[in-house]
Amino acid sequence: MVTSVPSGSARTNRRGPWFTLLAGLLFLLVAGAASAGVLTHLKSGGFDDPGSDSVAAAKALERSFPDSQPNLIVLVKDTEHGLDGAPARAEADAVRKAVSGTSGARIVASWFETPDPSLRSGDSGLILVRIDGDENESMRTADDLHEELSDTDGGVSVSFGGITAVNDDMNKQVEKDIVAAETIAIPITLLLLVLVFRGLVAALLPMLLSVLTIVGALAAVNVTAQFTDVSVFAVNLITALGLGLSVDYSLLIVTRYREERAAGRADEEALRITRATAGRTVALSGGVVGAALATLLVFDQYFLRSFAVAGIAVVLGAVLGSLYLLPAALRLLGPRIDALGGRRRRPPTPPAETFWGRVAGRAFRRPALLATPVIALLLLMAVPFAGAQFGVPDERVLPEGAESRVVNEAVRADFGAGDDRALNVVSEDWKATGTQLGQYAADLSKVTGVTRVVGSAGVFQDGSRVAALDPAAAAGYRSEGAVRLQVQTDVVPYSEKGGDLARAVRAVAPPGGSEVLVGGQAAQLVDITHSIAAKLPLAIVLISVLSLLFLFLLTGSVLMPVKALLFNALSLVGILGVAVWIFQDGHLSGLLGFTPSPLAVSMPVLVFCIAFGLSMDYEVFLVARIKERFDRTSRLESSVREGLGASGPVITAAAAILAVSFFAMLSSGVSLIKMYGLATGLAIVVDAVLVRGVLVPAFMRAVGPYNWWAPAPLKALHRRFGISESAEPETAPAPAAPSSDRSATAPQTTGSRP
Repeated sequence: MVTSVPSGSARTNRRGPWFTLLAGLLFLLVAGAASAGVLTHLKSGGFDDPGSDSVAAAKALERSFPDSQPNLIVLVKDTEHGLDGAPARAEADAVRKAVSGTSGARIVASWFETPDPSLRSGDSGLILVRIDGDENESMRTADDLHEELSDTDGGVSVSFGGITAVNDDMNKQVEKDIVAAETIAIPITLLLLVLVFRGLVAALLPMLLSVLTIVGALAAVNVTAQFTDVSVFAVNLITALGLGLSVDYSLLIVTRYREERAAGRADEEALRITRATAGRTVALSGGVVGAALATLLVFDQYFLRSFAVAGIAVVLGAVLGSLYLLPAALRLLGPRIDALGGRRRRPPTPPAETFWGRVAGRAFRRPALLATPVIALLLLMAVPFAGAQFGVPDERVLPEGAESRVVNEAVRADFGAGDDRALNVVSEDWKATGTQLGQYAADLSKVTGVTRVVGSAGVFQDGSRVAALDPAAAAGYRSEGAVRLQVQTDVVPYSEKGGDLARAVRAVAPPGGSEVLVGGQAAQLVDITHSIAAKLPLAIVLISVLSLLFLFLLTGSVLMPVKALLFNALSLVGILGVAVWIFQDGHLSGLLGFTPSPLAVSMPVLVFCIAFGLSMDYEVFLVARIKERFDRTSRLESSVREGLGASGPVITAAAAILAVSFFAMLSSGVSLIKMYGLATGLAIVVDAVLVRGVLVPAFMRAVGPYNWWAPAPLKALHRRFGISESAEPETAPAPAAPSSDRSATAPQTTGSRP
């Protein structure tokens, strides 16, 4: 008897999957080490255009008038003895000593040292502190001071506010929110996966892949943060999108693998076909999502650019893991992929007879009846977006009880210090005389909306000087060739009137050829809005062209990609309308626990790009299956029914799981994150159910034989470079026999002559 010896190739085939999985484990260990301390390196700002006048004005004030820009507010309150009592004085002295002993920190004003009435309100007094350094350095310094001073002792309380304290509270809140959101999302996701995959082993695969994807993306962001500013809010995208895309792609791969095995194919053959079909779709889908996220790189705000970096890292991790690690695991598991199932598997239902197959049939037979109410609903949802107001996030994004928010609101309501509505006019190269400076201040005071202008030349109202400043106060408005003016107003800065005021102040020409910069909240909003509006057309063109290109490679059609763009735009404008209705107008604010405020001007762009990419993700899933069947049969109606019937359950399950990841952000204490999570999650659900389930079949019936139309040169290009979810090379279909399928005779329009 001759005993066969395994060949070298057989041993390699057995060892190959293990090598792949070990490489994945090694990557996980390296990425885990590289992601350590990621939150400490990220920042909570990034909404400004760094090249704008308002940012330049803020930097000029920091250089020439640093004491005019306190970034930490210490509020001392004694409800028992009052501010004149010994306990409050002792606490203020402790604050003074702590700040004096801290490198890079100094007190710029204190009621306890120079009793300025604007620094006191009842039993509360303010100490204004300036901390040097970048955002993270100032936050660490403020955190150390807070830990040392914030205890309440004998009725005296010390609490912190100001921009540095707000940023610190925001970072801490985001860190808590990530844990809270994942505590909600992970158990629900695992439960849904068990139900969808009908087995614990299969359900665990996407969870393990999501761990690798998330850790890898965190490492990429952490490394990026060593070279440039990265927003802490990008971590929310990593956790939600990392979990969601890993599940999406795993679901697509495993479902197709099971289909091929159920068709009687051996494990190796089933895996080969899966990689050649679903694998192509995953790669194309990743390209579409990554391209949509990459368009955020065109903007100047690092808040938006951070989401591009994080999103691209997530997409790469999810795609590579699905194409290499997941097939390796499937090769090793084989039939054990169905182990630990909850019940015996039933014979598969033909795709056309599934729920989504029947829905597609109804939408195909009666397109106007089903599509009209869906379009009407989306248009109704979009109406509030016409009244959208935009602003810049402030302490109102924090929970009502957050310490920095309480202090900032008290300063705004009860104190005369820190007029955050004022515009700051600054020049570091003032060439005019003092008299001309006074005339310039008088001209500024005549601008509609200005209540008064304060500078070294005095106080001006309605074009006239009404008071002089004492020499000490006046000295705070001049510094070695630099001058500054405070333009005070009662106009809400983050509003249309605030923007008009900033533009009007900038329109007043300074004398003597001097150059001035105008900063402040109203100017900041004008600059951010202008910056985003200037780059938005480029972002829209890029996202449109890239999406059209990827979908053309999949379908070989001109109309199908255009249809996807139009439907996505319609649904996303509707979602932004819902966001305005809830987060700006305040509906559901009590239920969701947030303070209504203008939308952060960057958020609609962010939601649009992310939700657009995810919508295209499901477009690829659906159209790939429809095209695969149409290539085989040339029958449009049956292809639509079978395509949606086969992909509908995958799309629905993937959308539900991905939406859970985003809806979990509603547990956040930061309203900015609540809006982002709700809007994106809702966009995913609307797209998966209404757009893909109703509008796509209805559109395909409406255009009939022109679904796959393209000019002859483009058809030739697609035949050479196109992508198809088919294991076999695409060939022209044979003439169809007569059939009851009403679309059986639909011509294959190629753009060439018959």
